[in-house]
Amino acid sequence: MQLVNKTKIVNPMEPFVACIAILIAVSTVFMTQSIFIEISDSFNLDIAKTRFTFSVVSIFYAISFLVFGPASDRLDLQKMSSIGLFFLATGVFVASMAGSFNSFIISMAFIGTCASAVAASMFPYMLKIAPEEKQGIYLGSIVAASTTGMVIGRFSAGIMTSYWGLENTFKIIAITIYIFSLLTTIVLNGKKFNPVQQSGEIYSKSYLKALKLLISPKLLSLLMTGFFLFFGFLGMVTFLTFRLTSSPFYFTSADIGWISLAGLTALIGSPLSGLLAKKTDAFKILTTSLSLCIISVQLMGWIPLVLPVCTGIFLLFLGVYLCQPLIFLLISQKIPQTYIGTASSFYILFCIGGGSVSSVLLGPVWKLFGWQGVTLICTGSLAIAIALCIYAKNKNEEKITHSAPVLGAVQANESLNPFHD
Repeated sequence: MQLVNKTKIVNPMEPFVACIAILIAVSTVFMTQSIFIEISDSFNLDIAKTRFTFSVVSIFYAISFLVFGPASDRLDLQKMSSIGLFFLATGVFVASMAGSFNSFIISMAFIGTCASAVAASMFPYMLKIAPEEKQGIYLGSIVAASTTGMVIGRFSAGIMTSYWGLENTFKIIAITIYIFSLLTTIVLNGKKFNPVQQSGEIYSKSYLKALKLLISPKLLSLLMTGFFLFFGFLGMVTFLTFRLTSSPFYFTSADIGWISLAGLTALIGSPLSGLLAKKTDAFKILTTSLSLCIISVQLMGWIPLVLPVCTGIFLLFLGVYLCQPLIFLLISQKIPQTYIGTASSFYILFCIGGGSVSSVLLGPVWKLFGWQGVTLICTGSLAIAIALCIYAKNKNEEKITHSAPVLGAVQANESLNPFHD
């Protein structure tokens, strides 16, 4: 799918700023995961209930893509991002002054909504500015930035609150986002990608057309792969905080912040996935990466030592980094360019939706069966993701088999790997 001319010259600041914008947005969604202790102390709350701060922000982040996804195919992507960042900073600032847990939860819902606007605009923006021969690199970069935001959010919030407390930390984060929203306006100003809606096609009809396309079996299986991947991934990461604050670890928020950096070392996975996919079947890489996630969960779940937990975090993030660009690019190459914004947003919706659902559903599991129960459920979720990936591969091969007489053997073999040069 050709998005821009190969000879198009891209200002290197544009992809850099786009990546930082989505990193910041995602980090605000995950920043409460490492500070459950501080939230509990600030509002005199049972620590087990603090997980709802993440549940609410992630649910609103996910469902907002239903609005911002289709909107990103029609609105000015740069303005959408800048305005989203401005209101995101406002939401974080308001949260810093929350006088009750309920008002804090409302602020987190607003934060999730605004963060969604930023992510929904920057994913298609990167695909649109990417030269054709560098699409894999650009996509890997934005996916890496998104996943890195999860680590940075946990790390920075954990470290900062241990020094400056919850209120001051949120105010510092808010001021930082305000400044970056201005930078985004300056650097990304000028390009116009999305034309005015064509006459005769109303918004709702276009939305339904995109939805019908995305829920076809060949795409839905990939979307659900993302859902179950993130159910297992974020389920483990969310309840890891509770695990590390209890016996035998007794970690502080700062300790949890530092140990979260193990996931940052897996950053190489995103560009590596694109390079590997040019040499072998993308679905083989996906199943291998998902298997790696399952292995990591076992290390984290059954060996109560710091080194296996750190190794498990590294391998879990590495597996996710390897999966994310491949799934998203497989989806984007099966749809018209007109719906690229909607497609990227729906994929994030399914992924973060899986993480949000896991945060809610695993609460009772944690109470009844503890960390071992969470580990088993997350392992099962990742196993389902592998099964869906295999199903998607079979669907892809069926399409190739049916089209081979028309396309010819060479084209059929190339179509098996969408990353083929």
